Amino acid sequence: MSVGTFARAAGVTRAAVQQWERPDGTAPNRSHRPTVARLLGMSIDELLSGGPRPSGKWRRRGVRVLSAVEAGGFASIDNFGPHSELETVSVTVDVQRHTFALRVHGESMRGKGANSFPPGTVVVIEPDMKARHGDFVIVQNRAKQATFKQLVLIDEVSCLKPLNKRFKTRPLGDGVVIGVVREAIWHLR
Repeated sequence: MSVGTFARAAGVTRAAVQQWERPDGTAPNRSHRPTVARLLGMSIDELLSGGPRPSGKWRRRGVRVLSAVEAGGFASIDNFGPHSELETVSVTVDVQRHTFALRVHGESMRGKGANSFPPGTVVVIEPDMKARHGDFVIVQNRAKQATFKQLVLIDEVSCLKPLNKRFKTRPLGDGVVIGVVREAIWHLR
């Protein structure tokens, strides 16, 4: 399908499709994702994760949602309940033994564009992955409270950046990255 044909079928401009195709370009906004996924013959999860995975090397797995994480300040993570009572979500990323999920609370990670994590979003966390500049991370402070932010380097200092402009970027300080966000799951309806 040509770019023009795809753009017409998706109800967007040619420039939007060209932007989606670029490695450093934007992603389809939420309202266009169902149509784009249908046109490509894949699920929205596959669209957001980069496409279908080879069946021999990947399989869908469930990950437990341990608790909620505050997107704003720091808050305690309650993961002491019986595991049989925990919600499980299906994920499209490869998971390791200690992969877990948290539900986002608060508004600081609600951004504009493709990277937005409104309250209720479930984030899948890989604790065994080393965080890099630009990763979305879960950080724990000395009081064992956690927050969800983007890890950025500013003048060689690790900082925690919210996506919502109403919140301030702050130095990581004595916080410890306890996991890297691998996938976000939210419901459109």
